[in-house]
Amino acid sequence: MVIYIIIFFILIGGFIYLGTIDYDETLPDNLEFAREFSLVDEDNVFAYANANDALLVANGTKGIVLFGTNNEWVNYYASIVNKVAKEVGIDKIYYYDFVEDRRNNNGTYEAILERLDSYVIYNDSEIPELYAPSLLVVSGDEVIMYDYETSFRSGNIAPGEYWNAFNQEQKEKELENAFSKYIES
Repeated sequence: MVIYIIIFFILIGGFIYLGTIDYDETLPDNLEFAREFSLVDEDNVFAYANANDALLVANGTKGIVLFGTNNEWVNYYASIVNKVAKEVGIDKIYYYDFVEDRRNNNGTYEAILERLDSYVIYNDSEIPELYAPSLLVVSGDEVIMYDYETSFRSGNIAPGEYWNAFNQEQKEKELENAFSKYIES
């Protein structure tokens, strides 16, 4: 009986110990982003942002925001954006996953749409929406670039097929021009 009591207390102590361990591993944004998007390496420029961060940029604060969600189109686009940003010397691009805020009709999300009224897409019901991936580059209260090229596509084409060498080279040149203008301003 004494052995059972000792084993019982050892098990209770073990459960208490295991229950107090902090299993929530907090990673830096760049590592977390690389885990979420397999085509982007760990040495990336992305920092997670919320709706308030994205709104600050939309309102004219100098910054770059990648509007996205976890899908292959964003994965490919983010890898191209990251490559060009590192080549040009940009060290931080905000990543804002807007899907939950859009679903909840978040007021800050609505304010982003209002500020970017002339850039965002209007659906058939005349409601403005952000689509992924979209890239916003702002400096000096000027929108240098709002790119939503692959937010919509024609035909049944996979991102790997769309981002062939030609299309990728064209997008890299376009991003390089926008990022260079961003750095100069």
